[in-house]
Amino acid sequence: MTVGIPEPNYEDPKELYAFFGLAYYNAALREHGVLNLAVAMLAKQDLGLTVGDVDKLYESFDKATFGRIIKQAKELFPFPNNVEADLEKALNYRNYLAHKFFVVHDTDFLTPTGRNGMIDELIDIIRFLKPLDARMDVIWKSAWEAFGITQEWIDQQFDALV
Repeated sequence: MTVGIPEPNYEDPKELYAFFGLAYYNAALREHGVLNLAVAMLAKQDLGLTVGDVDKLYESFDKATFGRIIKQAKELFPFPNNVEADLEKALNYRNYLAHKFFVVHDTDFLTPTGRNGMIDELIDIIRFLKPLDARMDVIWKSAWEAFGITQEWIDQQFDALV
């Protein structure tokens, strides 16, 4: 499901938080796409895995940082150079959002013009992250196809949940 980036109106004080949430959400999606790939590549090393074994592989990354997940995935999968560089940039954005965004903008937060600039920066981050998600989806989904996990199967599971 692809959702566009809303147009800001810059009037609602909650809008900054909404765009921050959307940016962080997109960073988390990139992280999970890399996690899906890492788990698929680890699973390929033992084709006799059960569903429980796959769950344990996912759980083994529960406390892993995005950087560690990228490192593990790179050890198992040869990323094209442009994807590897974009993943590093996504990692930097994720860390920036989690640890520095509001600190860097401490005084910007105090004025409407500053908050508008913060929203614009968040939109730029989202614009970078969204296309990377589509590129990562192709990579991790192709890795899972060896197990019969196809787009059709994923759609069926999603439809069953909804």
